[in-house]
Amino acid sequence: MSGVSSKEVKGILDLFKVQKDVDDKKDLYVSLENAKKEWEEAKNIFENVSEPDLVDYAIYNIEAAEKKYVYLLRKIKSEGTSESTN
Repeated sequence: MSGVSSKEVKGILDLFKVQKDVDDKKDLYVSLENAKKEWEEAKNIFENVSEPDLVDYAIYNIEAAEKKYVYLLRKIKSEGTSESTN
Protein backbone atom coordinates (compact mmCIF):
# COMPACT_ATOMS: atom_id res chain seq x y z
CA MET A 1 0.00 0.00 0.00
CA SER A 2 1.48 3.30 -0.99
CA GLY A 3 1.50 6.08 1.54
CA VAL A 4 -0.19 9.37 0.96
CA SER A 5 1.69 12.37 2.19
CA SER A 6 0.05 15.00 4.33
CA LYS A 7 0.73 17.50 1.53
CA GLU A 8 -1.31 15.39 -0.90
CA VAL A 9 -4.14 15.05 1.63
CA LYS A 10 -4.13 18.82 2.19
CA GLY A 11 -4.28 19.38 -1.57
CA ILE A 12 -7.26 17.07 -1.91
CA LEU A 13 -9.04 18.75 1.00
CA ASP A 14 -8.35 22.17 -0.53
CA LEU A 15 -10.01 21.03 -3.77
CA PHE A 16 -13.13 20.01 -1.82
CA LYS A 17 -13.16 23.39 -0.06
CA VAL A 18 -12.89 25.25 -3.37
CA GLN A 19 -15.77 23.18 -4.82
CA LYS A 20 -17.88 23.89 -1.72
CA ASP A 21 -17.18 27.62 -2.05
CA VAL A 22 -18.21 27.52 -5.72
CA ASP A 23 -21.41 25.65 -4.84
CA ASP A 24 -22.20 28.10 -2.03
CA LYS A 25 -21.71 31.04 -4.39
CA LYS A 26 -23.99 29.45 -7.00
CA ASP A 27 -26.64 28.88 -4.32
CA LEU A 28 -26.37 32.51 -3.27
CA TYR A 29 -26.91 33.72 -6.85
CA VAL A 30 -29.89 31.39 -7.24
CA SER A 31 -31.34 32.77 -4.01
CA LEU A 32 -30.79 36.32 -5.28
CA GLU A 33 -32.60 35.55 -8.53
CA ASN A 34 -35.49 33.95 -6.61
CA ALA A 35 -35.70 36.97 -4.30
CA LYS A 36 -35.87 39.27 -7.32
CA LYS A 37 -38.75 37.21 -8.74
CA GLU A 38 -40.56 37.31 -5.37
CA TRP A 39 -40.15 41.09 -5.28
CA GLU A 40 -41.51 41.47 -8.83
CA GLU A 41 -44.45 39.18 -8.02
CA ALA A 42 -45.22 41.19 -4.89
CA LYS A 43 -45.25 44.43 -6.91
CA ASN A 44 -47.53 42.80 -9.48
CA ILE A 45 -49.96 41.72 -6.76
CA PHE A 46 -49.97 45.26 -5.35
CA GLU A 47 -50.84 46.69 -8.75
CA ASN A 48 -53.80 44.33 -9.07
CA VAL A 49 -55.53 44.60 -5.68
CA SER A 50 -58.13 47.11 -4.60
CA GLU A 51 -59.43 45.86 -1.27
CA PRO A 52 -57.84 47.87 1.59
CA ASP A 53 -56.76 44.83 3.61
CA LEU A 54 -55.15 43.30 0.55
CA VAL A 55 -53.37 46.56 -0.26
CA ASP A 56 -51.79 46.52 3.21
CA TYR A 57 -50.80 42.88 2.73
CA ALA A 58 -49.33 43.62 -0.70
CA ILE A 59 -47.29 46.54 0.67
CA TYR A 60 -45.94 44.33 3.44
CA ASN A 61 -44.93 41.68 0.90
CA ILE A 62 -43.18 44.23 -1.32
CA GLU A 63 -41.17 45.57 1.60
CA ALA A 64 -40.23 42.10 2.82
CA ALA A 65 -39.21 40.90 -0.63
CA GLU A 66 -37.17 44.06 -1.25
CA LYS A 67 -35.32 43.67 2.05
CA LYS A 68 -34.54 40.04 1.26
CA TYR A 69 -33.21 40.99 -2.18
CA VAL A 70 -31.08 43.85 -0.83
CA TYR A 71 -29.70 41.61 1.93
CA LEU A 72 -28.62 38.93 -0.54
CA LEU A 73 -27.15 41.52 -2.91
CA ARG A 74 -25.09 43.04 -0.09
CA LYS A 75 -23.96 39.59 0.99
CA ILE A 76 -22.76 38.78 -2.52
CA LYS A 77 -20.96 42.11 -2.79
CA SER A 78 -19.29 41.72 0.60
CA GLU A 79 -18.14 38.18 -0.20
CA GLY A 80 -16.72 39.43 -3.48
CA THR A 81 -14.85 42.15 -1.62
CA SER A 82 -13.55 39.78 1.05
CA GLU A 83 -12.32 37.34 -1.62
CA SER A 84 -10.36 40.06 -3.36
CA THR A 85 -8.62 41.03 -0.10
CA ASN A 86 -7.57 37.44 0.68
